[in-house]
Amino acid sequence: MTVLITFDLDNTLWDVSPVITRAEYAMAAWFEVRFPGFSSAYSLSVQDELKKKVLSVTPELAPNLTQLRLAVYKLALKQFGLPSEEAESVAAAALAHFCEWRQKVDLYPHAIDVLEALSQEYSLAVITNGNADVFHPYVGLGQYFDFAVRADQVGIAKPAVDVFSMAAKKAGVDLSELVHVGDHPVDDVFGASNAGAKSIWFNRHGAQHWGDEWGARSHAEVHSLLELPTVIRSLLR
Repeated sequence: MTVLITFDLDNTLWDVSPVITRAEYAMAAWFEVRFPGFSSAYSLSVQDELKKKVLSVTPELAPNLTQLRLAVYKLALKQFGLPSEEAESVAAAALAHFCEWRQKVDLYPHAIDVLEALSQEYSLAVITNGNADVFHPYVGLGQYFDFAVRADQVGIAKPAVDVFSMAAKKAGVDLSELVHVGDHPVDDVFGASNAGAKSIWFNRHGAQHWGDEWGARSHAEVHSLLELPTVIRSLLR
């Protein structure tokens, strides 16, 4: 039986908080060098308000974090006083700079060892709502994955069934032959289970207690990536 193992990325293969924090610091410096006063005028809290404004006009951008960030940059730059055409070109350059920093992740312990082992037995792919690029050299995991389904590229985000269906179709497997690994109880666990796939909840170190409001429990729970090969084999018996 052909089996597809799909992985969430942020908080499943690495901790996303420091990644975004570093990227935002880098962006503040990038803007300040080019437009003194911009970073103080458009702090993260101000950008969050602009994001709400953008989404109120274009709610379809919600699953596309990349285009949403670009729209926020454009709006902020225009409000700062740049002409529309310049604001668009600067926003595009800023987005490219952010995306570079977005890929500078610190993998969880044993991530490479586990992916190496799993890739010997199964097809591996990514299903993510974020805009990390698993094939980017900074991430350094591209050799283990056949493809990635990214919400910012397909326009649909987990927990939508269609996201998991896309991955199964791309791999040429039935949804019952897909096992999804992720940290988010709704996006990953409910999303995969609702689609007819198997779900493994990555509850790192067992730090969280399952909430009844999250719905049906996962098919399995792991506290360390090292547990995955054994748990996956047990699910497929």
